[in-house]
Amino acid sequence: MKKNIIYIVLLFFSFTIISCDEELDIFDSNTLSYSGTYFWQLLDETNTDVYVDYDHNIQLLIYNTSDNVENEVWIEDTDHVFPLKSKFFLTGTSTSFKSSTEDFNNLPNNLLAVEAPDDKPTGLNQTTTDARDYVRSFIVEGKILPKAATTISGNPVDSIYVKIKLLSGDVTFTSYSVPVEERADPEVEEFDWKFASATYDNTLDETYVISGHRKTGFAEDDH
Repeated sequence: MKKNIIYIVLLFFSFTIISCDEELDIFDSNTLSYSGTYFWQLLDETNTDVYVDYDHNIQLLIYNTSDNVENEVWIEDTDHVFPLKSKFFLTGTSTSFKSSTEDFNNLPNNLLAVEAPDDKPTGLNQTTTDARDYVRSFIVEGKILPKAATTISGNPVDSIYVKIKLLSGDVTFTSYSVPVEERADPEVEEFDWKFASATYDNTLDETYVISGHRKTGFAEDDH
């Protein structure tokens, strides 16, 4: 009975979710079957060797984009194991899905891989190019299966399996003039970098398996 009461309270506080700075009623989300927080392990592409084991701080977030359309989600690695924060456009359903394309040129950027360099430009029309890991990625295959896993306390919970291919290469940035309202001193012109383009180096490809289960919200099920 106590656990049921706690569940009702958790459900009440989960009535709304925040996605891409927009507040949406959770029942309006078109990606509910994907969405959630997951505990996970990182394994090699054959799903045999464990590189990163379960840990309370290693969690994966899946949530809808601001467009709130079916099969379009954000996936975020909260502990920066990769690191990864990227949109994914999927085909299939939550029980059997993959990315809609494997073409580097048509994949979204991993936002954490295209952050601007620390060294600021000194003027306009300057460019700089950095080698970056995991610039873009796609899901080879994935599945989220209801009640197909068991928590450490023995409770049934949704499982997650995702085979992901990470693509690396060079990222080019170009300089721009910082808007007056964003400058430290409005009277002094400042410059910063913005993403311009990315090129792909297929010799740097890495493929991994993410395997785990949905977070229930109960302490007894946490790692």
